[in-house]
Amino acid sequence: MLYFFDGTGDSGDSIHHYLFARYAPTHPALFFDHWAKPIFVLLASPFAQFGFIGVKVFNALVTGCTVFLTFKIAQLLDLKNPIVAAIIVIFAPLNFVLTFSGLTEPLFALFISLCLYFVLKDRHITAALILSFLPFVRSEGLIIIGVFGLYFLLKKAWKILPLLSIGHIVYSIAGYFIYHDFLWVFNKIPYAHLSSRYGSGKLFHFVEQLNYVIGIPIYILLCIGIIGIIWKAIRQTLKLELGLLVLLGFFAFFTAHTLFWYLGIFNSMGLNRVFVGVIPLIAIIALAGFNAITEDIFKEKIKAKWLLQALLIAYIFIFPFTHNPAAINWNTDMNLSADQRDAIHVADIARQHSKPDQRYMFAHPYLSEVLDIDHFDDTQRLNLKKNIMKYLASGDIVIWESWFAVVENSVTKEYLDQQSDLTNIYTLKNKNSGEVVYSLYKKI
Repeated sequence: MLYFFDGTGDSGDSIHHYLFARYAPTHPALFFDHWAKPIFVLLASPFAQFGFIGVKVFNALVTGCTVFLTFKIAQLLDLKNPIVAAIIVIFAPLNFVLTFSGLTEPLFALFISLCLYFVLKDRHITAALILSFLPFVRSEGLIIIGVFGLYFLLKKAWKILPLLSIGHIVYSIAGYFIYHDFLWVFNKIPYAHLSSRYGSGKLFHFVEQLNYVIGIPIYILLCIGIIGIIWKAIRQTLKLELGLLVLLGFFAFFTAHTLFWYLGIFNSMGLNRVFVGVIPLIAIIALAGFNAITEDIFKEKIKAKWLLQALLIAYIFIFPFTHNPAAINWNTDMNLSADQRDAIHVADIARQHSKPDQRYMFAHPYLSEVLDIDHFDDTQRLNLKKNIMKYLASGDIVIWESWFAVVENSVTKEYLDQQSDLTNIYTLKNKNSGEVVYSLYKKI
């Protein structure tokens, strides 16, 4: 996949996270950026020094570990056919695509699987210590900490509970030398707002969108698994870890994101990719569904059971290669997007009009990669914002595009056209890029 496909998962956050990881050794404060996710930056940074391909290798290794741990978790939960859980992790369409990205969801999934694995191995201290750092992989880690905290309470493991704060204590102290504020781990959370610039959506948004994360066969097994686990809970034949840590963990995560988007709070964008972060939980629940309709219903009919299992596994294998909207579009999902390919062309034009000592101003993160400049060095690149334009010097190049510049920074092309000290030198509107337009300006 790394050899044949050059995609980045998406052209926004995926690139941003990579850039933070790549340039953190040059700008140590980036190791303590809440949006960038400090643990991700720390672990991915060595790989990022080899370019974006390095981060893709990192996430591929991360997902490989998650696949193995999900298999081991299924074994420890005494679930039959544990290999099916591993297959589900691999062949969930969006999880597969985002494995080859710079996004943080795969690492979040690994941390959850590690925590669950160590709990099931009765290594509660190890689990709690790893769990304590989960919010620094993704902010939803606070939700998962709450679920595991409830589990430790029910198990009367009182001494374990204080360990859940270790991650915050460590990062509070380490980040103090950057922010001069021990409470930066709370004060700098970018999502701590009871509003969202991205609006709100339908209550059942994620009920629909989850299908585009895991695909039809896994979605069906997930629904059956939920019913089966609840039925076992009613009959009091359910293992506590399966019911509380797996099922309740998934429901808590799902409910939280549903409410965030429905109420328009915590800057939720309603992105379905967040559920890649709980793919180990989804896989275990779906395995329970797989076993419910094969092992339980056909346990006396061996040949029928094997046939049904073979058909279900084949469907999981084949689905990502179908033309279903929830499957993988191998041409678009796994390769550079049209606007990224345009960015490469625009970067070549920009180089022709710039001199070594002149800066670029732009918002699109992929331009930093194709121009090979330090995204965070203001002697090389300025963020395209109205209040920063006053720092432009004669000869500097402004690269405007119609997504990041407009949606994220509220800078329109009309605004730039009205600036008397800017001259337009190139405009690109590629029909294959949809509505994405690029315009280059030079400071007079």
